[in-house]
Amino acid sequence: MNGKKTSLILVGLIWLVVGIYLGIIGTNWMLGLGLGKKLIIFLAVSTTIGLLKGKFVLKKVALKYYKRADTIRFNKSDILTGWIRILGLKGFILIGLMMGMGIFLRHSNIDRPILGIVYLAVGIALVYASKIFFENKNTN
Repeated sequence: MNGKKTSLILVGLIWLVVGIYLGIIGTNWMLGLGLGKKLIIFLAVSTTIGLLKGKFVLKKVALKYYKRADTIRFNKSDILTGWIRILGLKGFILIGLMMGMGIFLRHSNIDRPILGIVYLAVGIALVYASKIFFENKNTN
């Protein structure tokens, strides 16, 4: 496996693991509603939003990173660090902003089940779009 392919898989794993983590947190917060219609509505709303965001927003971002990997000249040392080059400075700024927003929301007065919608939706979107990084599109 070359540095480019390994780096793309690492980016995909980051998106996948973070997505699953956010989804678990969001679902756990929504379970505070108890079983019933409200929980079903919250789950349906967050799933719909997550799939739409994954398909129409994060999939495009993932494709942009995937294509960016084509412009990077990878060497053997990039097997562990190439993913940093794929994300680039803008990617890390975006990640920092998203983490900051998450911290802000968790410390706000918004009820946890409402935040659960946001967390589950973002988690689903990340998981949905992460598949781009695992596809084999001539990564030599």
